[in-house]
Amino acid sequence: MGKYQFHKVRLRISNRSSRQTGLNNLKKLAYLVFGLYLLCISRTAVSLSDFSIRTDNLSSDEWSAEGIHLNLHQTAEGLGLQLTLSEFNHQALVGSVKGIDFRCAEVQQVNHSYFCPQGYLSIAESPYGGQQANVELNYIDSEHIEIKLDGLIIAQGGVSFDLKITKPNWQLNLNGSELNFDKLRALLPREVVPQSWDVSASISVKAKLSGSTSTLQQADVSVEIKQLNYADEEGLQVAEDGSGKVHIQTEKRNRGWFGSARLLLDQGQYYSDPYYIDLTDAPLHLKLKGDWITALNQLQLKQADLQWLPTVDLKGSAQIDLTELAVQRANIQFGTDHLDQLYQTVIQPMVIGSMADELEITGGIEGEIELVDGEVVRFRSELKSIDVDDLRGVFALNDLHGLLAWSNREIAQTSQFNVKTGHLYQIPHGPLSVNLQALPNGISLLKPLDIQLLGGHITIDRLEAKNLFQGSPEWETGAEVINLSLEELSTAFDWPTLSGELNGKLPRMHYLDESLDFDGALQVDVFGGQVKVEELKIKQPLSRVPELFASADMNGLDLEQITRTFSFGHIEGGLEGWINGLHLLNWEPVAFQAQFNSPEDDDLPHRISQRAVDNLTSIGNGMGGSLQNTFLGIFKEFRYNRIELQANLDGDLAELGGIDHPNGGYYLVKGAGLPRIDVIARNRRVAWKTLVERLKNIRVEGMKVQ
Repeated sequence: MGKYQFHKVRLRISNRSSRQTGLNNLKKLAYLVFGLYLLCISRTAVSLSDFSIRTDNLSSDEWSAEGIHLNLHQTAEGLGLQLTLSEFNHQALVGSVKGIDFRCAEVQQVNHSYFCPQGYLSIAESPYGGQQANVELNYIDSEHIEIKLDGLIIAQGGVSFDLKITKPNWQLNLNGSELNFDKLRALLPREVVPQSWDVSASISVKAKLSGSTSTLQQADVSVEIKQLNYADEEGLQVAEDGSGKVHIQTEKRNRGWFGSARLLLDQGQYYSDPYYIDLTDAPLHLKLKGDWITALNQLQLKQADLQWLPTVDLKGSAQIDLTELAVQRANIQFGTDHLDQLYQTVIQPMVIGSMADELEITGGIEGEIELVDGEVVRFRSELKSIDVDDLRGVFALNDLHGLLAWSNREIAQTSQFNVKTGHLYQIPHGPLSVNLQALPNGISLLKPLDIQLLGGHITIDRLEAKNLFQGSPEWETGAEVINLSLEELSTAFDWPTLSGELNGKLPRMHYLDESLDFDGALQVDVFGGQVKVEELKIKQPLSRVPELFASADMNGLDLEQITRTFSFGHIEGGLEGWINGLHLLNWEPVAFQAQFNSPEDDDLPHRISQRAVDNLTSIGNGMGGSLQNTFLGIFKEFRYNRIELQANLDGDLAELGGIDHPNGGYYLVKGAGLPRIDVIARNRRVAWKTLVERLKNIRVEGMKVQ
């Protein structure tokens, strides 16, 4: 055949038709180029030195290109290729790519396939900055193409990828090393990370993606995060020196996506109000497996496993409405042998400000929780050798073990737990065995509870509680106090030793609207007589500032026993009295009306010592009488007719009184016989703090007034 020579060929295509026509033109262009290439290297010995094609734009539904120039030319190595585009856009890109220049110094042919093993790509401007990359391009045919790029710089990190196209399918392998997240976030959708957050991290990515046409079908993505630091504007979400790994595998199916994910956080400190965790010595592992139903925008977690050892181990499943971010169904199994760590990191932040925020807890627990529509419908937990100690000294429980069960369904659940020992307000108690029946919105005691303490016991004959989980909690119980030793009570509170017993029946104790009301009375057999407490009420008993209301009557008390116990000074005679309208706020008195006096028909001897006279004088007048400095100092005791003290407290002011004196003032002690001594007070009004200071200063041995 003859030999033809074409030195230069110029072809310009004007594209003003539809997108589909433009796509067809692109295909025709490709066929023409490679047809000419075949021609120039075939046995026909056609010689081609320069061949160029230009077009203004080409586009499809997914991409568009402008300022296209394709040039084929002879080089020393063979046929060279240069493709330039002034601008390229694709729906997967966040911006335009401009100034594209692709060059291949040697295009190789194997059969009907063409290869560019050492291509070079430069980009003047893109959302990822200017780029220069090595390219390997393999064109098997129009249906089979492979492109490899290496040397891209994105977010100050190195990026390479390998794209294989077997129409209509494709596969992309992507590697990114040490990407700067602060630079990368500008390329991500704004909703991924709030723009107001300060975030820094080094990220490395390995991804294997595959799909058909423009649809992603499978993804296998691994991400390694180092030097993670972030903080929101309010300082409620903070991380320092974090690191971890994420691995996601997912596949598109008819209803949506199926896949699994793994998260490892192995370094750093994290704060998410109100929680703080330190992962330096205790990595956190999370494994998830499930489906995303796209039509419902619903996440079905078939398997979830969270391990933060030794703190907690969680397993479960869930169904979540992603539109509303609401848990529709969930089943969670939990367990830990380190309740101390679980309490400090998870439980305590949720109960700050309550009675449960200053506890020391050890032991183990395991159980199961079921949720429907975001609410707990079933709970079951096994308690394993738990010790609870309130750091304020209110209570303690030792070796708590048993089973707790609850359900909101009509079927009652039985719970049973035991306590080996414990204490309440420094009062130790013996073993407890509690049997409860849990109802949908309350609990009831299955059998009476007997509490052994202070040499006697308290029997709780019933307990009915309702509205524990919604509405205003309410419960009712009844109790009997039997033979509690005042001597043991004195020892527990480090008081002077008292003798006697505490007994009483409280047939009804009712709690509603944060108020605990007592029916019945407590009777204290002490000092040869009785003290009867009635009208007892406690408001907000579990708060930091409880309020107590009560009244009390005292009859038949022996002053000799009282003064001997407290070393106030020796007094003989009887004593009776009453306290009405007693109001304590945080266990400090703020109001009461009280009177203590000798009985009218008292048949006991009436004698009082010098020391007792001085102490009573100090209460009424603020200073002792100092009888030792008078001639009365030679007498150790005096006879008296009557003792009476009245005290009314209203806020910060106390009003004192006694037996009215004709010349003003009032008797605290009205004397009798010779030598006669009267204790007369002049001050009727005194600040409560001042009166308390007087009580602190009186000479009472063995007791400290607070």
